Amino acid sequence: MDDFEKREHDKQALIKGEVQDDVDRKLLELSALFEISQLLNSSLNLTSIVDNILLSPMGRMMINKGIFLLHRGDDQYEIFTLKGLARDLIGKKIALSELPLKPFLIEELKDSQYPWLSFFTQFDIKLFVPIMLRNDVLGLVAFGKKLIGKNYIESEIEFLSSIANIAATSIQNGIVFEELRSVNARLDKKIQELNTLFDIGKELNATLESGKIARLLSYGLMGEMMLNKFVIFVRRHDTVQTLEKRSFPNMDIGETSLELLFKITQPYTLEDAETNKLNSELSGHDVMAVVPMLSQDRTKGILLLGQRISKKTYTKEELDFLYTLGNQAMISLENAWLFEDSLERKRLEEELLVARNIQIGLLPEFFPDLETFEVYGVNISSKQVGGDYFDVIKVDAENYIVAIADVSGKGIPASLLMSNVQASLLALSTEVKAFDQLVAKVNNIIHANTTSDKFITFFGGILNIKDRTFTYVNAGHNPPYWVKADRSLQTLDKGGLLLGLMPDVPYEFETIRLQPNEKIVMFTDGVTEAMNEKEEQFEEPRLEKLLQTHSGLSAKECTEFIAQAVKDFEGNAPQSDDITVVVIKTLK
Repeated sequence: MDDFEKREHDKQALIKGEVQDDVDRKLLELSALFEISQLLNSSLNLTSIVDNILLSPMGRMMINKGIFLLHRGDDQYEIFTLKGLARDLIGKKIALSELPLKPFLIEELKDSQYPWLSFFTQFDIKLFVPIMLRNDVLGLVAFGKKLIGKNYIESEIEFLSSIANIAATSIQNGIVFEELRSVNARLDKKIQELNTLFDIGKELNATLESGKIARLLSYGLMGEMMLNKFVIFVRRHDTVQTLEKRSFPNMDIGETSLELLFKITQPYTLEDAETNKLNSELSGHDVMAVVPMLSQDRTKGILLLGQRISKKTYTKEELDFLYTLGNQAMISLENAWLFEDSLERKRLEEELLVARNIQIGLLPEFFPDLETFEVYGVNISSKQVGGDYFDVIKVDAENYIVAIADVSGKGIPASLLMSNVQASLLALSTEVKAFDQLVAKVNNIIHANTTSDKFITFFGGILNIKDRTFTYVNAGHNPPYWVKADRSLQTLDKGGLLLGLMPDVPYEFETIRLQPNEKIVMFTDGVTEAMNEKEEQFEEPRLEKLLQTHSGLSAKECTEFIAQAVKDFEGNAPQSDDITVVVIKTLK
């Protein structure tokens, strides 16, 4: 073979080798695309699909960063997920105007024409691959640089484009699946709300007692909205009165503003409302939403809602739910005002007598004689026995549990639920050392043994007579007052949700150290919500003034003084709820 033939032979061999290498590469790419296609088609979960779109090429090409942006309409794109970057970018929306509809390198575009490029250049993004289905852009995949330092070559861009084409249908299916799941979730929530409205509606229709209706409405607000800050105003006999108030101690709305409130016929949030004098005043009181309560197409009540425990805003669906709940409650209230009579009260007398005997049996017969502390409590029962409870339980020589609670409802069911609370405290007092864990266990016991409409507001703590400390938890109860030696007041509000609402709820605790002549004053809503003949409530400011001006009283004197002050305030008006007060005082 001469030299020419040898060169030709070598040339042909080289070409065949290159062709074979190209064929081998194509086969590998096809194999990889087949595997990726199988992965993408094996799931309807959009997150799983997108993760595979990012991770497969990033692993194959050793790419350091990846971003998937989901098209949200018009020029808006949302960062759905990412790899190799801070996760706080997820959810960020970016306007991508004049987006090229084919793969492109960022260096090919000019910042002046595409102002959004600067966002991606700060994260060293190099390549973009649109994901399209039938000329519609579903999303955009963006990749950083390769770890080996080389630029993207045409075959790699084609490979990534092929992945995008394969993924388009899977992404579309995933989006549809997510939308269906979202719709199902909303439907489930609607069904839950309807069931709740049905259950509460049955309770509302089953009673002609306005106090119980108010509590049912309150527990509906707290249970469904995770809300413990609200005020309920109602109009009765042309007079606006406060039906229920939680954590709004200084809510003082002028008469003109009240009249404007009762002209509102649709619920709204302050965030979305127009700026006017009324809404400015409400915002100054930290009101987040306003919900009217209608009866016969007239506004007869108003719900003013504060911030939720979860800090979430109120959605339109939630406002609609509250609007329906409020209207149901308003109709029941009007029926209660019309039909409450002596016959109904007489029918309840026997049951209430039994309930009172149970309640009396649960209250402590005597109080411990301590060298450094005085503990004393009093309960004045109303004719309609409520669910008030308090106790002092000796744990050991140095520690005592002091607790107060208010059970939803009245009569025997409320008294039996009180006995449940006491039995749980007694059983767990020597077993569980951390008081927040003890309260969590009591909550689980109450939740497991009661129906969904039964709740308990609870406050209690461990009094260590040696260290002079009080470690407490507040589970949705009226915050007690810590009356300090300088007569200043501090509310004790660390804790969590009321008992029985849901299982496995964590509770916060706080430990305070008591100085000589300081007090902790616990009470139920029968004190602050006691009403006189003018249908005015006793309220927190009046109680605060009493505590500050009579700070030198002993624990026994203080409880009896508060109870008598409430009775004097009520005058000839009937007592509508139990009056319960418990005081701890440091002696020396």
